[in-house]
Amino acid sequence: MEISRENTGELTATVKIAVSPAEYNENVNKVLKDYQRKANVPGFRPGHVPFGLVKKMYGSAVFADEVNKLVSDALNNYITEEKLDILGQPLPNMDLTPTFDWNEEQEISFFFDLAFSPSFELAIDESVVVDYHKITVNDELLDKYMTDLRQRYGTMGSAEAASEKDVVEGDFVELDSDGNPKEGGIHNRSKIMIDTIKDEEAKKLFLGCKIGDDIVFNPAKTSGNASETASMLGIAREAAEGLESDFRLTVTDISTMMPAEMNEEFFSKVFPDAGITTEEDFRLKLRAESENSFVADSDHLFMHHVQDKIMEMTPISLPDAFMKRWLVESNEGKLTEEVVEKDYDKYAGSMKWQLIENRIIKEFGVEVGDAEIKEYIKDRYLPGWRTMPLTDDITERLDTLATNFLETRHDEVRRILDAIYEVKIAALVKSKVKLNEIAISYDEFVKLDAERH
Repeated sequence: MEISRENTGELTATVKIAVSPAEYNENVNKVLKDYQRKANVPGFRPGHVPFGLVKKMYGSAVFADEVNKLVSDALNNYITEEKLDILGQPLPNMDLTPTFDWNEEQEISFFFDLAFSPSFELAIDESVVVDYHKITVNDELLDKYMTDLRQRYGTMGSAEAASEKDVVEGDFVELDSDGNPKEGGIHNRSKIMIDTIKDEEAKKLFLGCKIGDDIVFNPAKTSGNASETASMLGIAREAAEGLESDFRLTVTDISTMMPAEMNEEFFSKVFPDAGITTEEDFRLKLRAESENSFVADSDHLFMHHVQDKIMEMTPISLPDAFMKRWLVESNEGKLTEEVVEKDYDKYAGSMKWQLIENRIIKEFGVEVGDAEIKEYIKDRYLPGWRTMPLTDDITERLDTLATNFLETRHDEVRRILDAIYEVKIAALVKSKVKLNEIAISYDEFVKLDAERH
């Protein structure tokens, strides 16, 4: 087999692979003889079909398959042995590859176009200055978090008048068209959460109500859902679907969530084993934990700034004509030449950043092993498992789940791998470049991030 390469541009070349009959005949005949043993042709006993007939029936298809395999393996081996760092995939050059008769034994030449990764200088050090927006929790946001936590860890109590978050309990009585209790109608004692009421006019009837008040309303309009209406009235869902009656609710109780008191019991529920005894220390801890929870958001925006900065500092030339052709052909009809031409700057930018990421991974030895992927999978399916008391049985089941996932769901594993690499690259770059740290409120951060899109 003869393989040669001719450069056709600064970053492109054409590879010629010439295959002789001696190199493909053995495999072709081997496959055809296997066909001969298995062929079921009318008029011949199995295994006794003449080889010439088998060759006539299947020869061209087998010939094409075996030669294509031979050429594909030769091309891949050549790229590996020559240590060629290529972009995309080799593309058949049909203008140079001659047409030939698959039925005729002859030397066949195939031509493939290649593109090579460009060389470029990359700086990932303190000479690169990148804005890092650190989200700070101001007093207003901190107070909101504290209010939410006090509600979450609060206890139920009774209220004199109902407010938005309260639960009203009472006796439901179905009314007739004159507003009187309907004979044989529905009676039920139940509860209704005010903040789940869909109809705003009905909600106003409940806000401010007191024990002993009567509220006339339409349950179907209030809930907007037959299942919720059925649950409220203690009837079957089918009966609730056609229900149009108004009901009178006589309020017997109003339940409200009483916020937890600011004491050591509350502090220890929110932050177990932290030993917090004062409100001041609690606020400090909550502020720190809240700001820490925003680090991933800050890192995500930071990496966009990094990408913009490094791309600006790192000129990279691509073999544009080849890449446009590769985008069209590799997407098998999903992208047209017109679409690629229109959006090429976006595609080119993505390709250049991929080259930069690959360089970072190689230069700094960034690696992701199967064990890390398994940990990621466990985190997805059992959040918090790291801090749980795990039995041997649960540990074994988790390991089996992660292993099966890794071995069978290759597309998702690829996405997980990319996600882990992204986190590792972000951490690496963050440790190498110079950060221009900018304190910013959460609202300001959201606005800034929205402007980027």
